[in-house]
Amino acid sequence: MTTKLVFLGGGNMAEAIFAGLVTNPQFTIEVIQRNPEKAERLQSSYPSIKVSPTLDYKLNQKDILLLAIKPQQAKEACLTIKDKIGDCLIVSVMAGLSISSINTWLNNPRIIRTMPNTPSSVAQGITAIFTADAVSNEEQELVHQVFNTIGIVYTAQTEDEIDKIVPLSSSAIAFVYYFMEGFINAAVNEFGFSQQQADTLIRQVVSGSSALLSANPDISISEQRARVTSKKGATEQGVLTFEREKLHDITKQAMQNCYLRTLEMAKEFN
Repeated sequence: MTTKLVFLGGGNMAEAIFAGLVTNPQFTIEVIQRNPEKAERLQSSYPSIKVSPTLDYKLNQKDILLLAIKPQQAKEACLTIKDKIGDCLIVSVMAGLSISSINTWLNNPRIIRTMPNTPSSVAQGITAIFTADAVSNEEQELVHQVFNTIGIVYTAQTEDEIDKIVPLSSSAIAFVYYFMEGFINAAVNEFGFSQQQADTLIRQVVSGSSALLSANPDISISEQRARVTSKKGATEQGVLTFEREKLHDITKQAMQNCYLRTLEMAKEFN
């Protein structure tokens, strides 16, 4: 028996999800994409899926509707399809929108709220998931299976935790990139490396560091850092500089500001 996945929206995150499922015989996939150019590209790239401009039939209880549109467009889009969703399972891939709001717009309490991040597009993502009480354990396991195709799943114990994970699993990606930019700029401006040389080197440093952590899951990050930081060595001087400038305090403040903005946006969209 196959499960139908209907994606409302065919943007980058939606594509990251269904791209990992197109060869899985357990699922049939349909994407609702109003933009003709985007729809044509998706149909050409994924000939086994169905791409439609609108949802023109009623879904049944065994179907899964994935809301993968921009939060500011959600209310209008949900009200447009309200009569078509029946009592299907609803999975939100939208930031900031509460289960309560989605239930109000669609009159369906069977909702799972998710928060994937951008590395999901290369099957290296993290997806935080919170499940409403009206969803069965079997349905929750099925949705976990969907998101396990694009990385790992983190099960949130409360809906508030979905918002709290944003600074750590989503925004932290940009923070890491920003830190990398700092190394590149210093390498170019202070040490005479070309932009390309510095970019190549720091990409490999981060990639190699991540691989080293993955290969040694029982060794803490602090221990891995200590192994590279010899007493009275060059690396130690750099670490001491970060400590004097209170880098960890700055990081904490950045995460707090990110979380507060997440809450502000939630108030705007709900």
